[in-house]
Amino acid sequence: MSKAPDFRMREDKLSPELESLIKDYLFDEFSPEYIESSGLEFLKGVAVPFKASDMVASKEGGINPSHIVDNMAMVIGANTHFPYVKEYLQYMAVFFNEKLIHVFTSRGAAELMQQHFRTATAYYRAALMLDSTDKMGMFGYACALREWYLSLEGEDGVDELIETLKSESTEYFEWAIIEHPEFDASYYYLGFAYLNAALYSKAQFIWTRFTELADNPDGPEVKEIKERLEQLKDPVRIETGINKLTTGDLEGGLKILEPYTESEFKNWWPLHFYLANTYLELDHVDEAIEGFKKVLALSPSNYDACKALADIYEQRKDSENAAKYSKKAEIILKNQEE
Repeated sequence: MSKAPDFRMREDKLSPELESLIKDYLFDEFSPEYIESSGLEFLKGVAVPFKASDMVASKEGGINPSHIVDNMAMVIGANTHFPYVKEYLQYMAVFFNEKLIHVFTSRGAAELMQQHFRTATAYYRAALMLDSTDKMGMFGYACALREWYLSLEGEDGVDELIETLKSESTEYFEWAIIEHPEFDASYYYLGFAYLNAALYSKAQFIWTRFTELADNPDGPEVKEIKERLEQLKDPVRIETGINKLTTGDLEGGLKILEPYTESEFKNWWPLHFYLANTYLELDHVDEAIEGFKKVLALSPSNYDACKALADIYEQRKDSENAAKYSKKAEIILKNQEE
């Protein structure tokens, strides 16, 4: 039984971003004569997508099923919950065999090469509508979303879209390695997704697996990842320390993390934030104050550090500093909301 979800049943978070692909289609029904002569009774009353050129061609020399299938693919790729998904897939099955999935993934790859991210995404989604576990469908879909969100970075007003694309891309790289565990390329890109999410242990595990699976163990990709694995050793160690703190092993976490305050990671504010919270929990208040101030020196708009300092000074009856950091926290929060 497949572990991956049925693509047709999943929540479609991207359809609003893909609707523009089908805005120029004309929807009309096949004639009763054509339906009867072609054995397409299941299409009675079903709106079929046409381009203007298809309408002209149908009057001149008949309907080309390959054009209609391509139109249908774009429609269900743009909206996986389109009302006639079942009928469109049935029409595809009448005229084409299982190689149609390869046609859609190949077209998706070609569109991706041209940086037509929405069109590429729609083709890969159409392939997954035919087979939710197709290797190139899953991998191509994840890659198309990755390239799409990378192209948006730095633009205004697209943060929510970028997060949706990132989440969906990571999910499908994950499904790809579950369904096709020997396909090395999925591990390569999934490692970057984990790295960008600061999931260092996961990135280390996935990239180690990539180096084990790679067809060319001496290739440039393997060399690159081996270098990155070396660079990950300290972040993974720091992540281990943080995990110890968050699970209650305060002494164990401090033993790992404190030496990094005198290392190349000394300017990484989350390190000081976790340490400061731990010092506070251990009632080492002076060390906690020093830690939170280091956080603010490295991350001046850190609301949590300001709020922590305001609370500490309030408990110490230091009204001047309590008011100072409380006011700063209010300004930061207001700016974030705006």
